[in-house]
Amino acid sequence: MNFEAFFTQILNGLTIGSIFILLSSGLTIVFGLQGITNCAHGVFYMLGAYLAVKVVMPLAGNYWLALTVGFLFNFILGCLMEYTGIRFLVQSKREGTHVLVLTLGLAILIRELVKITWGAVPQLAEAPASLQGTLTLGTITYPVYWLFVIGFTAAIMAGLGFLFLRTSLGILVQSITMNSEISQALGTNAPRINTVVFGLGTGIAGAAGVLSGPILGVEPNMTFDLLIVLFVVIIFGGLGSLKGVVVSGIIVGMIISFGTALMTGMIAKILAFVVMIAILLFRPLGLFGKTGILD
Repeated sequence: MNFEAFFTQILNGLTIGSIFILLSSGLTIVFGLQGITNCAHGVFYMLGAYLAVKVVMPLAGNYWLALTVGFLFNFILGCLMEYTGIRFLVQSKREGTHVLVLTLGLAILIRELVKITWGAVPQLAEAPASLQGTLTLGTITYPVYWLFVIGFTAAIMAGLGFLFLRTSLGILVQSITMNSEISQALGTNAPRINTVVFGLGTGIAGAAGVLSGPILGVEPNMTFDLLIVLFVVIIFGGLGSLKGVVVSGIIVGMIISFGTALMTGMIAKILAFVVMIAILLFRPLGLFGKTGILD
């Protein structure tokens, strides 16, 4: 592999890793705050992609509007899911498997409804005209849109870091994470914050779906296609750690990029599992895992 091919694979790894990071960040902030596993997370990713391809772009032809709608629609839908279903199970002290079954059932239901509504044929979304074409970086050329995905993800993660570390909402979230009952006794509206944070996670997943459409394509099965890889990223980085999601997302992206180029995509995913297992043998909590989100 020459230098040009090597550097191209690094950029591919950063691009793929960026999508993993965006999706995993939503899962990890919800797990860190509420300790629940949202198996329907891929649904919001899929809906964001389909809203862009089937609704916003055909009607308005505006990618930036599609990105906004993908976030807002899934933010509202996520808030409704948390408020009408998950909150009841959590407040009733039900086992975590009850939430898992609820979210998994909703994921399967919504996926089948999407198949009925828009069909099951995979398709590739188009990048906006302003981000089409390639950019020359030294001796290689690379798609402008793929570079945009990397930059967009960096901006979103910086924003999340600021939100949870430098704002009053972040302080409240940390207090709920440490001890929800004491936090509520001091006047914190924990249920409302749980709903907003859950919606934030699903909204980011919807935006990730819009972003990934021109790269990974759009199809109903994307609901579950990346879910296992996302759990690898989250466990590898440390449950509830945004910093861990960023580092592990990049590592897993690189493994899949180079593994696919040198071998096959399936072997690359297996390698990602092998690396995760090796890390967990020495660090059972993952790279940055500890109590609370954001360490």
